[in-house]
Amino acid sequence: MGFSALDGLPMGTRTGQIDPGVLLYLLQDKGMSPEELSRMLYYQSGLKGLSGGISHDMRALEASDAPEAAQAIDYFVFRIRRELGAMAAILGGIDALVFCGGIGENAHSIRERVASGFEWLGIELDHHRNRISETVVSSDRSRCRVFVIKTNEERMIAEHTLDLLRSQTQSDSLAEDAAPASVH
Repeated sequence: MGFSALDGLPMGTRTGQIDPGVLLYLLQDKGMSPEELSRMLYYQSGLKGLSGGISHDMRALEASDAPEAAQAIDYFVFRIRRELGAMAAILGGIDALVFCGGIGENAHSIRERVASGFEWLGIELDHHRNRISETVVSSDRSRCRVFVIKTNEERMIAEHTLDLLRSQTQSDSLAEDAAPASVH
């Protein structure tokens, strides 16, 4: 993600990276209001938009025979592979690849498609481990370890919020202790 949750990979309903010229076209030539454009970018795009509205859920897309569903999946995999290749080039290789989130944790076929062809980078999946979503899904021969890590975003948000509240309470308490006594 970048400035907002819209950048990066396409998500269930969010666009992912998009050419700014498309946004200008929609505003100027198609007469969309900023509110309509925002609603489209956040709630009607991503896998849902790419699939022609079939679904934002990868399971439904994989179960669909519609060519639009296959195109949405193909684009999603393409974007992950593109980002993986770019990061490997920038870093001079990678030591580990981590799949997480709903799709990364559960869609073994997506993990397989993403990893396929990256043997030159040292990625080799163990197809059995991958199919049953073990924590380590790379083969024993793989130079790059491939992991499936379960995430709990709601829990992390709650923990970070609690930490912030605690630190704010401590700051407030210290400020009160340091304040001079009032004179009456």
